[in-house]
Amino acid sequence: MIQSLLFVFGRFQRGMLILCGFAAFMLLGALLLMLPAAQTGTREIGFIDALFTSVSAVSVTGMSLINMKEDLTLFGQILMLFMIQVGGLGIMTIMAIMGISAGRRIRLQERLLIRDSFNLQTPSGMVLLVRKIIAMTFFIEFISGTLLSIHFWQEMGFMGIYYGYWHAVSAFCNCGLDLFGNGGFSPFARDPFVCAVVIVTMVLGGIGFVVIDDVLKKRSWARLSLNSKMVLSAELFFTVFGAIVFFIMDRNNPRTMGDMNLFMEILNSLFMSISSRLAGFTTFDIVDVSISTQLIVMLLMFTGSAPVSTGGGVRTTTVFVMFLSVLSWIRGKQDVVIFHKRIDERSISKAFHIFTLSFALTFLTVFLLLLFDTRGFGLEEVLFEGVSAFSTVGFSVGLTDKWNDFCKIILIFAMFIGRIGVMTLVLAFAERHQGQIRYPTENVVIG
Repeated sequence: MIQSLLFVFGRFQRGMLILCGFAAFMLLGALLLMLPAAQTGTREIGFIDALFTSVSAVSVTGMSLINMKEDLTLFGQILMLFMIQVGGLGIMTIMAIMGISAGRRIRLQERLLIRDSFNLQTPSGMVLLVRKIIAMTFFIEFISGTLLSIHFWQEMGFMGIYYGYWHAVSAFCNCGLDLFGNGGFSPFARDPFVCAVVIVTMVLGGIGFVVIDDVLKKRSWARLSLNSKMVLSAELFFTVFGAIVFFIMDRNNPRTMGDMNLFMEILNSLFMSISSRLAGFTTFDIVDVSISTQLIVMLLMFTGSAPVSTGGGVRTTTVFVMFLSVLSWIRGKQDVVIFHKRIDERSISKAFHIFTLSFALTFLTVFLLLLFDTRGFGLEEVLFEGVSAFSTVGFSVGLTDKWNDFCKIILIFAMFIGRIGVMTLVLAFAERHQGQIRYPTENVVIG
């Protein structure tokens, strides 16, 4: 299958092939969602709504214009689950799996495609990485799904097994879609077992396959790579920071955690902090939190998960490297050093470029939403929805099903770009020719 695509798109840049692969799969998902077999008939799902939902699933965003429980049949729900799984793993990973399963040798061009889809530096070890990704994914989803199934069995019977594994996949892929209706995980806000299992599953999906593999091999903090140390440190910082914000700002809020005991307040604060960067699951409505908390949530959403993970955002390492670079500049140091290692200047430049381009695209998304919005939504509401869509988190302040078709299309593009990543977008359209002429340098006044 990969060979056929390479033949058809042989002249395309690798980034364009990745982009087209995601787009084609999202379109196919939308067409399948429009089949009568996928709908219960409670409401008519038009093409725009079907495309929005398909893009949301494949981009593992979690925004939805339909009720998964009431509007989709069993076939439709399983179709959504398949799209979430493919979106979490990535199109190139799935295609590589098919090639490996068929016993075919993965060629260099295909290894480069896999490398580019993960934004890695070298194509070496791509086949082994793909095998490890599949093994990690199915193992974690199986364990998480089994634990949830055993718990849900007590209330739902046989359907508890289905619900358990369905939500394990959604949690690990950091999608945020659920089958509980519009309330998300609010029925389990006081259930420590469900909250703990979902938290661990989201974190494992969000820290990235490379980090998990490194931890399993090294099993010692001192032996971990610099990338793994930075990812784990950033994960710990943002998780604790977000949890403290939720705990302080909303522990006495009667609409969120006001009637919980201390333990459940801490657990729900952790749940919402982690979900704000990763999956978009909720144990209480994000609309009910304070405005100041929503502002911090937007920061967490924009930061996102670790590289080579199932989440989105500008990535924790991007923000971490930028912070270290600014700190070194303030201290008057030329090198950026962390854990007794110097960060390469190209990585620093890449971090600033990714952040700047992501910020610009998010700003453009919010601007277009405000421009085409016909219902007069407030700036803070539109900003929240735009950041959530581009960061593929899926939190919503209740506007998702109220947008007109123009705004839905804008959000579709935001979720799509957020999933493929700005690096792939640049790879798809940027020229890679090295100029032969170098012009003289001259200082420019900055600041």
